Amino acid sequence: MSLSESRQAALGQLAARLAAHWPRPQPPLVLGAGDFLQNRQEAYFVQDEMARQLAQPVSGWKVGATSAKMRELDGHEDVIPGRIFASRTFEGNDLTLPKEALVNVRLETEFAFQLTADLPDPASLPDGLYKAELVAPMLSLCPAFEVIGNRYSAPQADRAQNSLLAIGDNGGGVAFVFGSQIADWQDIDFRDLVIDLRVDGGPSAENFLGDMRGQPVQAVADLANHLAGRGYFLKQGDYVSTGAATVPQPVQHGSVAEADFGPLGRMRLTF
Repeated sequence: MSLSESRQAALGQLAARLAAHWPRPQPPLVLGAGDFLQNRQEAYFVQDEMARQLAQPVSGWKVGATSAKMRELDGHEDVIPGRIFASRTFEGNDLTLPKEALVNVRLETEFAFQLTADLPDPASLPDGLYKAELVAPMLSLCPAFEVIGNRYSAPQADRAQNSLLAIGDNGGGVAFVFGSQIADWQDIDFRDLVIDLRVDGGPSAENFLGDMRGQPVQAVADLANHLAGRGYFLKQGDYVSTGAATVPQPVQHGSVAEADFGPLGRMRLTF
């Protein structure tokens, strides 16, 4: 179903307001019932228009709600994609993040990949779909931190409405830190790999394990299929992060986060 010109104009205004809050997200943009989105088509329209107005290079894509159990608990109908902007992309195992825009955010650990080759045109595939076994040889693994947050507050929104708004607001993505790459990762049991994430020396964050944690390579394939339906395609050098592995932890200026990914190494991040 195509969006009417008047509806596109209204959604474009919402996207412009979100984009204006990108450099300075506090105080948040307060949204009321008149700003609520009706479906995922509208949510992706806002997300794409927000990105167009920001006019920033993209270094990859994030995808959240990658397990069926997580979607059930959080009220999502499908995966939650968003862009990883180059200006908010950082590489290294021990870094200090710049302070701008990192206000009222949370931190989570993730399994991420960088593509070593372009994915093939889906039209060349037998059923037109990417599958995990196809994309796996084109992926280099890296442990990662995602800094998450929203540029809006919607006190009247229910879970479904907030889910759509989160998609429109770039999937809640703020910044990413990618650790050292690991070429030999194919035998890792991602679903039960425990990560010890601690902020300011506090207790270890709870892990999402088993059915709560999506399969990272399948998440890449699911994202690739989703993006192809919107006219976007994963290319060599793109990062893809595959959803929270630990419960998001609040951080503030001066916080120090340390994560032990076991066989994947350690990361440290200072805010």
